[in-house]
Amino acid sequence: MSIRFILLILFVYQSASAQNVNRIEEEAVLDATRKEKVRQLIEQRQLEEQKIRDSQFTEEELRERNLVEVEPNNILPSDLSSQGALVPYKVRRPRWGLETGVAYSTFHPSSYASTFVSPAIQSFDAVFGEDPMLEFYMNYKFNFSLGSLGLVGSYGSYSNEADDTSNGTPTLDISMIQLSAKYIVDNVFFEPKIAPYAGVGMYVAKYAEEENGNENGGNTAPAPYYYFGALFQLDWLDKTAAVEAYAESGIENTFLFLEARQYLASSAAADPDFSTDFNLAGGLSLEF
Repeated sequence: MSIRFILLILFVYQSASAQNVNRIEEEAVLDATRKEKVRQLIEQRQLEEQKIRDSQFTEEELRERNLVEVEPNNILPSDLSSQGALVPYKVRRPRWGLETGVAYSTFHPSSYASTFVSPAIQSFDAVFGEDPMLEFYMNYKFNFSLGSLGLVGSYGSYSNEADDTSNGTPTLDISMIQLSAKYIVDNVFFEPKIAPYAGVGMYVAKYAEEENGNENGGNTAPAPYYYFGALFQLDWLDKTAAVEAYAESGIENTFLFLEARQYLASSAAADPDFSTDFNLAGGLSLEF
């Protein structure tokens, strides 16, 4: 084999090696470029997804963007009867919740003495008889394994007038501002079909009594009260409506409730006595 031929082979090999090195370098550059493009695309997609989550689109905008509405994770797919179902409350409920409701109470401060009626016939029953109190409340609650513990703020409005006008015509208006701690046993079973509860707190009564232009009123000092009762879940009566309420408004549960409540008298000597025996209260509440 001649020297020229050997040199030719070495030259060809060297050229091929140089081309391979160049190709590897070019591929490395292309790989880096591809990775950078992929990274940019991922970031762009994440930004778009976040923008979509933060935006509220109309049905027309959803169609134009080729988007779809995704059911919340806590709603199970429809079964053969075309009815969806919620994941059990014990599994889906969040750490914090909000309960709000309206109550109708047989508030009866039988020890209250009217300012404008003769002491001989001054009993509350003789003057005013009975009338209900309407109440609104909110319970911000912490959910844990043994149930839930909440801080309840409520406002009650009571208005009454003398039943027997021969004793005069006084009117009595009372606003009850209440703050209490409430414990609910609502995590024993998968669904809280019956959830007992109890609470204790303080109330302030803002009162005003009037007759023929004469007025007497004020605020009582904080005084204690306590209550106990039970929540009765309604969701099982219409599971489809329960799913729709959860998907559209975030309503975890709908309850009817019944409770017994007692107010104690203020310790301030100048305050009227708004203490009661056990009164019944009932109403409707929603949990979010």
